[in-house]
Amino acid sequence: MTTPLSEPALQRPEGHREADRLTAVLLAGGAGRRLGGADKARLRRDGSTLMQHWTEALAQRGVPTVVVGPESLRADLPAGTLLTREDPPLGGPAAAARAGVLALEEAGLLTERPGRVLLAAVDVVDPVPLLDWLWAQLDQAGQRAVIPQDGTGALQHLASLIPGCPLRARAREITAQEAEGRPLRILLEGIDALHPTLPEGLGADVDTPEDARRLHVHRPG
Repeated sequence: MTTPLSEPALQRPEGHREADRLTAVLLAGGAGRRLGGADKARLRRDGSTLMQHWTEALAQRGVPTVVVGPESLRADLPAGTLLTREDPPLGGPAAAARAGVLALEEAGLLTERPGRVLLAAVDVVDPVPLLDWLWAQLDQAGQRAVIPQDGTGALQHLASLIPGCPLRARAREITAQEAEGRPLRILLEGIDALHPTLPEGLGADVDTPEDARRLHVHRPG
């Protein structure tokens, strides 16, 4: 069972509830095709890998985390971080997120009061302000999920806070075969959500060589 690595440091909104405690599913197993097959988890920015930026931010906040990705990542993870993989591998975001949620449940982290689950992607380059901004949306969200939209109105499912009870139910309900190759939104169907607009630059991710140059991300070495 994963336990918090330190006392949580997230700035909780006034009147926060015990049910607002956080666990995380961090997707880190994509093929990186538009980056020439680069392992996004090991891309570097400001002297650290993108994986290190995420796991350090979550560990500092005491957030139990499941990373969904290949076994080769295990050596890069801090103590107490779980690693799992969707079956079959490279099954897409819905399959990966489903595997992560089920791993949280198996580890006893989605129990009677499962709180919120952060769904995130390792290629989001600056996790700290994103985490703080997401948490700040909870007062307005109430019991709803927080699924932000960008400036164009596109929903950012991999930068979201989802209530654990309905997310766990959806992960149990759909099969691995139903999730394979599907967008993440199928895992979130029927979950009521708030869609605040992300501030400009928040949640920026690395999909292309142009993104990497703009965000000062580079390959190891």
